[in-house]
Amino acid sequence: MDYQEAIQIIKEKSCDCNRTFLVSGNGGVDKTRLFISTNGTICRFIPRSQKRGYSISFETVSSWKSLTPVESVHDERKMVEKFKRYASKATFPSAFVRKCINADITKGCHENHLTTGCGVDGQIITMKCIEKYAPYAVKAFQEALQSRTPYHSYRFPFQGYEGTLWVEIAGKDDGYNKAGDVNAGFSKEYIGCGNGYYYALINEDAFIGIDKD
Repeated sequence: MDYQEAIQIIKEKSCDCNRTFLVSGNGGVDKTRLFISTNGTICRFIPRSQKRGYSISFETVSSWKSLTPVESVHDERKMVEKFKRYASKATFPSAFVRKCINADITKGCHENHLTTGCGVDGQIITMKCIEKYAPYAVKAFQEALQSRTPYHSYRFPFQGYEGTLWVEIAGKDDGYNKAGDVNAGFSKEYIGCGNGYYYALINEDAFIGIDKD
């Protein structure tokens, strides 16, 4: 595994309540707690410590085959409940919203097909936040949502990325969407690039993180 790739995974997947990862390498799979030091190196926590650890060499990291965060059942349930809670506020018809509301809290977001499993899973970006960067695009988006008409914005600066808003309306039943369903979202992509992070509209006031590429 590339060292910088490992750093990115640890930054995206860890939080104050969970920094445990499954590390797959030549010796099998090992569960360990990892963090990034102030000088930008990958470190392993010493046992029973939340602050101290030691650096892991570039050679060791290069032998890793995969790096996966360990999420507790409790955390998974809380995340699915978050999707359900925000979706319950929606007043527009949407296949995604229905899927959120009907999600099984005994399963994770990925198992419920709510997300692909990435660093922005469940992250909320509000309409008011986007409006600070692109007020005219947000106004056009809201008008399209209300009138149930398609809309696709220009790319606009957003927190070091380029943002885009879109609304699509399902024309017929297709087994997932029902005629008239709203498919809408927000993307923040790297400047001058088509890759980035994607958020689905979960109610009139908020988008929720579901995917990246």
